[in-house]
Amino acid sequence: MIAGGVGTVRPEHSLKNPKFVSPGDFCVVLSGPAMLIGLGGGSASSMSSGDASVELDFTSVQRPNAEVQRRAQEVIDTCCAMGSQSPIAFIHDVGAGGLRNALPELVHDAGYGATLDLRAIGNADKLMSPKEIF
Repeated sequence: MIAGGVGTVRPEHSLKNPKFVSPGDFCVVLSGPAMLIGLGGGSASSMSSGDASVELDFTSVQRPNAEVQRRAQEVIDTCCAMGSQSPIAFIHDVGAGGLRNALPELVHDAGYGATLDLRAIGNADKLMSPKEIF
């Protein structure tokens, strides 16, 4: 999760519990738009900037976006403040594996399957292929 959010999630919301998820529930992605960066995965994350090729540096993940992080944290904080009425049943970070890793893990942990509408995921380039979005 966002580093600034450590400690804000209440203990009752800290473990994924499939009994809190029902068929038909929504999976919501809080993020900025998908972009043609990050397709290099985590391969550049352990290198110092400039040590790899320009192409690898450009496609590496974890580009900071303080405004989107702040907005996502506000949503999470507001939901957590609702206590037992929080609409968050499960929460998952999106790391180097991107949505292709995070969403299937979330769905698997809930014990269900899912239909994902990739075109509903906001992106900065409407010409991105499904592979590039996901």
